[in-house]
Amino acid sequence: MAGVVAVAVVVAALGGLMGAEAALLAGPFALASVSVSGFSSVQARVSENGLEVAFGPLGWPARRWATDHIASARVETRTPAQVGGWGYRLSGLGTTVMLLSGECLVIRTSAGKDFAVSVDDAERGAALLNALTAQRSS
Repeated sequence: MAGVVAVAVVVAALGGLMGAEAALLAGPFALASVSVSGFSSVQARVSENGLEVAFGPLGWPARRWATDHIASARVETRTPAQVGGWGYRLSGLGTTVMLLSGECLVIRTSAGKDFAVSVDDAERGAALLNALTAQRSS
């Protein structure tokens, strides 16, 4: 919505419906639009290197945990009400990235902290991470 407002203000200013100084109003709306789109999607990727969670359409910023820093992985059902809402949340359950209500892939780091991300097929991700951490310790 902020992007639409930014475009509308610029078009109105270019069309002579507003003064050029009104186009300065587009700046904050454009910035808000870019910020929101940067965190509008999450990609969780499990590989032999561990877990990578990338944000936004460009996959940046990203958080990574190597398999040596993952103690275990599991699946938990979480709701936005449990973690404090939608988005990137800090709560008594640890850090949660909540974009979908339901199954979350939860890792326990070697430092004893939990990180959860709501993803499709969280069970498969947890099983793969547990297999990788078991390989590492053998």
